[in-house]
Amino acid sequence: MYTNLSFVVFGKIFCSGFKYRDRTAIIGEILESINSDPKGKTKTNIMRSANLNLQQVNTYLLHLVVLRLVKPVDPIKSQEEARYKLTEEGFQLIRNIQTWRYATMLANPK
Repeated sequence: MYTNLSFVVFGKIFCSGFKYRDRTAIIGEILESINSDPKGKTKTNIMRSANLNLQQVNTYLLHLVVLRLVKPVDPIKSQEEARYKLTEEGFQLIRNIQTWRYATMLANPK
């Protein structure tokens, strides 16, 4: 279902090479998970929908916040109540990922 995408973040290339999911697929799932709820998602909801553990979610969310793809909504609340929403750049990245998936699906029909 997911394609072999790669892009550069902080000088590191996130490329396919993982056995089950690559970083791009995980980031896509996190962004799609956050996008699915107009109120935003909590870390617990993101963990469940993207099938990640807390350490992984914290790492990915930190990078996504620094890159301004995701923003915390009311970060002063406790961790259980804090929610994350997509920024305009995050919406644009989701659209690009979906376009890439669609284009590769058309190019490589199974």
